[in-house]
Amino acid sequence: MAACAEKKTQLPDNLLTHNDFEQLDGWMGSDQYLASLTTDQAHSGKYSAKVDPAVEFSAGYSKQLGKVAAQIPKKIKLQAWVNLSNEKAVPVLVTELKQTGTDKQLLWDGLDLAKEVKHYNMWVQVEKTVNLPAEAAYGDVLKVYLWRGGSIQPAYVDDLMILNEK
Repeated sequence: MAACAEKKTQLPDNLLTHNDFEQLDGWMGSDQYLASLTTDQAHSGKYSAKVDPAVEFSAGYSKQLGKVAAQIPKKIKLQAWVNLSNEKAVPVLVTELKQTGTDKQLLWDGLDLAKEVKHYNMWVQVEKTVNLPAEAAYGDVLKVYLWRGGSIQPAYVDDLMILNEK
């Protein structure tokens, strides 16, 4: 009977959040961002997020640091699966931290996927560790999303994880 049980994916202990784009609870979700959801390609499930000339920013994560973790992390690690159509797909996986109230940008860090991914039309795992600024406060908003950059071809992201990197 145990062999018939549903297989569960083991998530890392240092996981802060993750999304496979099958559900968007807690993730940026205005019509602008929902336009990036697609069934064209997916690493897991049916959905991924896509950027192309018609979609500048993907659905992504947006939450106050105090709601992400009990203690503000010094570093976070992003892990994601990406699929670039060809060399004309040059998106950036962005990590942003904005001060609540003033909307002052405390951090903007981008992982240039064109430099990371050397194989096209296939899913490739990428990761990046990002140092959060020492002045980061519980009310500051952490955002993670895919930005089209100068892409003239589609690019996809799926199975995005944000981890507390010690």
